Amino acid sequence: MSTLVWLLLYRGIKSIFVTPPVGTGGTVSAEYCYSVYLRHLVMAARHGMATDPLTVVELGPGDSLGIGLMALLTGAEQYYALDAVRHASTKINLVIFDELVKLLTDRAPIPSGGDYAEILPELDDYTFPAQILSEARLTQSLEVDRLNLFRQALAGDLTTSSIRYIAPMGRMHEIPAESVDLILSQAVMEHVDQLEESYTECFRCLKPGGFMSHQIDLRCHDTASEWNGHWQYSNLTWRLMRGSRPWFINRQPCSTHIDLVKQTGFSLRAQITQRGNCGISRKQLANKFHKLSESDLLTAGIFILASKPE
Repeated sequence: MSTLVWLLLYRGIKSIFVTPPVGTGGTVSAEYCYSVYLRHLVMAARHGMATDPLTVVELGPGDSLGIGLMALLTGAEQYYALDAVRHASTKINLVIFDELVKLLTDRAPIPSGGDYAEILPELDDYTFPAQILSEARLTQSLEVDRLNLFRQALAGDLTTSSIRYIAPMGRMHEIPAESVDLILSQAVMEHVDQLEESYTECFRCLKPGGFMSHQIDLRCHDTASEWNGHWQYSNLTWRLMRGSRPWFINRQPCSTHIDLVKQTGFSLRAQITQRGNCGISRKQLANKFHKLSESDLLTAGIFILASKPE
């Protein structure tokens, strides 16, 4: 085995005896959250979906609730954040909240390139989406008293307010059926172990006409030297690499997500794939993945937009 595999095996076995750290190691940048939410909003508009959701669910917010706070700051009234483990802190969220208010007040363009070059989906135009977020809409959504209510909610226990933080994510059943306008995630669905159950719960929660927007990262997440190298490991090796970590990657390919979305009853409105280069070859695949299609073997990511029929 390579040095990398031995290191990952060691970390996986060690994790059985060590309490997992708080935090994902991801970004807590307001600019990142601003960029991600606006990309989802722009993509929704491009494909004829509503861009003024009142109730929003975010799966896997990670180290901050910034993406969901963007939804609230642009007009939403209720935000549910569901995560495998509780990561985000009140202090961080309050700082990001104020930074997001400034970005919106300045009508800042959507961050892209440089530190934000890897954020997906890509857009044709990164100027501020004034055609979606009109002056009238932002004047109302950024009204001082409204902002103060959200700050108070962030400083509270996040169990009964307009901002609800639910962990572990298996408690999605707490969200009322057909009560949600938008469900979104950014590089999260590749970590969900119970994919079929999660897509079914998304369908249950959404109102007829509501939709979900997911950017899914299908790469190896540093578990191999090649971007698709995670498909070369046996089930036993993979279990040892995971150890007792509460989240890992599920190794499901693009077609699994598409098939589950359709089987659950969603209408697929957009699927935009990102291709990987210089990965492992078919002959290097573990037995479990020998039947991967050529398309799956080369797909490093996908943006999915799917609606619940009226």
